[in-house]
Amino acid sequence: MNYSLACVLVALCGILRSTDLYFRNPIIASLPVVVLIAWEHLINLAVVSPIFWLKRKQFRLLVSRDVFFFLMIGFGASAMGVLCFTEAFRYINPALAVLMQKLQPVMTITLGVILLREKVSRHFFAWAALAIICSYFVSFGFADPFTGEWRKSAIGAALAVAAAFFWGSGTVWGKLLLQKYDQSFVLACRFLLGAVFSVTLALVIHGGLKSDLIISEQLYKSIFYMAVISGVLATSFFYAGLKWVKASLASVLELFFPVSSVVIMWLSFNRPISWVQIVAAIVMFYAVFKINQLSGQEKQEN
Repeated sequence: MNYSLACVLVALCGILRSTDLYFRNPIIASLPVVVLIAWEHLINLAVVSPIFWLKRKQFRLLVSRDVFFFLMIGFGASAMGVLCFTEAFRYINPALAVLMQKLQPVMTITLGVILLREKVSRHFFAWAALAIICSYFVSFGFADPFTGEWRKSAIGAALAVAAAFFWGSGTVWGKLLLQKYDQSFVLACRFLLGAVFSVTLALVIHGGLKSDLIISEQLYKSIFYMAVISGVLATSFFYAGLKWVKASLASVLELFFPVSSVVIMWLSFNRPISWVQIVAAIVMFYAVFKINQLSGQEKQEN
């Protein structure tokens, strides 16, 4: 593949993912988040279901340890990650929830050190600390998060960080599984288990997947867009481009996601962020970029 095209695909992934806000943000105003997540996973599952037949021999490789890892990426990284991310929209500017996802590499590398005993540069902890400090100012600016209206922002920020944790941990579990299983099989199992978990949760909490809005044809189209276009298609673009783009450059190109999200929320929903939050986000991006660079150098040395 042409190198420039690979870069465009990675950047396009971020832009497509950000357009999700046009649908997700209005829908959650009236549709239960758990029901929305369940429908998204069911649509994702329908799209990838042929993989189970094409890769059916992979089932023979399953052992109890692998089942645990699959549950972690299905229940945790897929269902709980999207659930926490979407629920955060109720409490904070969705653009801020997106910005907080740039903490994901910090979560992933930290868990890799703990669970996989991966080695990291001594500079990692300094950059990670800077990224975490900046994430605080991205969320709250100079305001006190524990008084008045800012308590709501604290809840939203906590949910956004939880989503980053679930998605970051999913990378670790996925890395372990990809040593043994085909990438498409892991992706399909992720959506299958995510659907099982989210649908079960919707049945327990809301008694099913029905809602007054589910009857609307427009709502079906919106959920389909989020699941297929900003979900499966965007992720496919990302992995296709990532094969040809260095991880450090990919981390920069991924900034199209949060930057585009901020622009959409600012211009389309009149939800701007302060200059303090913008500066903090830029410094956080740079810290995460340095973390990705250090991670790449460590892999080359090993």
